[in-house]
Amino acid sequence: MNEFLPEITITGEQIKAARTMLRMDQRAFAELCHVSVNMIRRMERTIGPVSGDVAILKALQHSLENHGVELIAAGYYEGFGGPGVRMKGEPAMEENVVDLQEKAETGMAKQPGNRVSKVS
Repeated sequence: MNEFLPEITITGEQIKAARTMLRMDQRAFAELCHVSVNMIRRMERTIGPVSGDVAILKALQHSLENHGVELIAAGYYEGFGGPGVRMKGEPAMEENVVDLQEKAETGMAKQPGNRVSKVS
């Protein structure tokens, strides 16, 4: 392992989810990431963290980020959770942010399909 490259953790599930979000088959995804199709297949079959050359994993992460995919490490975001994937977006404008607690207190959050319930 190269001592100058930081540790990176990417799971097989994240790789498959990222490819799916980009709406690519394995061949196109492999070309995007500059790796072989067999490597993509092996990585996607991995349950949990993918082992491999750190430089290749960093290049894979860099390719994904350049195409709008953000890999999320396990930890606390809006609740505890495992690693994930999302498309990068623009920060929310203050006027577009919904205060769910305020809506719950006024009773507006109790609508079909909305899981937010009135806060006591």
